[in-house]
Amino acid sequence: MFQFDWAAKELWSKEPGEKPARSTEPSNRAIRRAMLLHWREHCVECAIPDCYAVCPLYVQRKDRKCARLVYGMVRNRDFPGLLSCGADLRFRRWGKIEALLTGRYLSVSQIRLLDRADQAATWLVDKVASLLSGISPKRRVHGAFTLYRGKLFERLGRRGAYDHFVIECHSFQPGPCKLIVELRKDLISIFRQSLDLQPGYNFYSLPIQLPVDFGKEQNYTLMVYPDGDREIRLVFSWLDFVIYDHAAIENVPAAAHSDQEKVSSPALPAAKIKCVAWDLDNTLWRGILVEDGMQNLQLRPEAVDLIHRLDERGVIQTIVSKNNFEEAMAVLKGQGLDEFFLHPAINWGQKSSNLQQIAERLNINIDTFALIDDSAFERREVSSALPMVRVYPEDGLQELLARPEFDVIVTDASRRRRQSYLTEIKRDRFREEVGTDYLNFLRSCQLKLKVFTPNTSEGIARCLELIQRSNQLNLSSNRYNSAQFEALLSDRNVLSVAMECEDRFGDYGIVGFASIDFSSDTPVAKDFVLSCRVAQKRVEHAFYGWLASFAKRGGASRLQVNLIRTEKNLPLIKVFEDLPFTAVGAEGNLAVLSMDLTGEIVPDNVVALDDTALRGLSTV
Repeated sequence: MFQFDWAAKELWSKEPGEKPARSTEPSNRAIRRAMLLHWREHCVECAIPDCYAVCPLYVQRKDRKCARLVYGMVRNRDFPGLLSCGADLRFRRWGKIEALLTGRYLSVSQIRLLDRADQAATWLVDKVASLLSGISPKRRVHGAFTLYRGKLFERLGRRGAYDHFVIECHSFQPGPCKLIVELRKDLISIFRQSLDLQPGYNFYSLPIQLPVDFGKEQNYTLMVYPDGDREIRLVFSWLDFVIYDHAAIENVPAAAHSDQEKVSSPALPAAKIKCVAWDLDNTLWRGILVEDGMQNLQLRPEAVDLIHRLDERGVIQTIVSKNNFEEAMAVLKGQGLDEFFLHPAINWGQKSSNLQQIAERLNINIDTFALIDDSAFERREVSSALPMVRVYPEDGLQELLARPEFDVIVTDASRRRRQSYLTEIKRDRFREEVGTDYLNFLRSCQLKLKVFTPNTSEGIARCLELIQRSNQLNLSSNRYNSAQFEALLSDRNVLSVAMECEDRFGDYGIVGFASIDFSSDTPVAKDFVLSCRVAQKRVEHAFYGWLASFAKRGGASRLQVNLIRTEKNLPLIKVFEDLPFTAVGAEGNLAVLSMDLTGEIVPDNVVALDDTALRGLSTV
């Protein structure tokens, strides 16, 4: 929300008009909640009240305070965003806008409703102040209203952990300009970043770091102002801390962000964290290894406790630390912690680059990563290069697991996740020894796939976990809740199949789930989700080969797959390009694929399949 109280529309009407070139980037359906902020005009060099008498830049506002914006903030309905309008303003020299952080969040619809109520109340207060102008020329009624409005905003809504701070604005400047975003606690600057604005549309998503216990103190002020005291005109449609609706974002059609728009989508963190990367010095332990030596380091008990608790939840962990590898690993081995960390990157390179390499080796999306690091510089380097990675300081570790991004489904499979990855590392080493023929390597692994109907609480929970967590190998991107999933399993027209996998190195456990609708002559695969741990191991080929034979035995002549294309399931799209499916239709991000079952179905000879539990089962 913005301080529209002092808008001088007669001055604003002299400004040239311009329509937005494109729609708002963070669409309302992609935002679940936004922090309740009230942006007000102010001065970067303020010295109230003396400056009113001596400052050459003083321009009197209706309440006799200084107007640091040429015409205040005007509602420009051509630029909707969080509100049904944008805040159109032109900075004077030394002008800035600022907001006190409340830490409280409301939904978009609630904020819009509150804005309409505020607009009506402001109109009423302005009328009363005009009537009382002879008695109170400084319009103290407005001051009292502003005070009580601020107190109300500190009590509305509920607290929450935000995802990003988003800025969307339209620049009317003929050339590029810079905008400064600064966060202060009391008078101390704790965040400052310069943004390059181009003429026309601009969007930024900033991972501004707030303390874990933010909200207990109300002395954080966020400021926005032009670099070099330039007198620029901007229209802000978003200027807010937001909590994303990740399910809505993941189901946005890929075409919604076309290359022709020349503006990339905001790099967003995933809803849940899959991997935590730890720094070492003054984070996992107290002290600096290269300065203090191994014997003078002290493990932080809260860090060790968090490592064990994350491992129990199935959150895998790694190391990104600027240290000497052999020395650091010797410390970890001496403390019995080395096997908790997969593909540790202990070197003197950039941490953002190390994180990307670890994500590739683990075969999971970088947006599911989080970094714990005591260095504000390192956190900012990662946030700048990888804004989709969450970053946390070393303090407040005890409260981390209470955050929603760490609230994950815990099953026996998730508890064994680290061990599964360690086994996979052994497989990789064995593959290197076998040679470069990948199919021969897979055959040497002796992969076995078992298909069955999930009928135990543990198996059902694991299948639901896969559906809620997986992106890369997800056919529909459906995110069922428990009740919806139970209804799916109970549907007599739908065959629900769980997939369990093992090889000569060990047991993967349940790695996949599929639902196939047999209500018509042509069975339709509604859901198919597979763990990334068995990606590119021909498990998909074995499953669809079996499904084709199963459907054919039931009398079907074709098998249909409804593939919802997203930005994250490209690996699955490539799988279907390799399978004997042909595209028979498309609508938006939906691709309808079909397999002819009238000819011979050649089973895949790489993965052995066991369908004993489903033999004799009818397709109706």
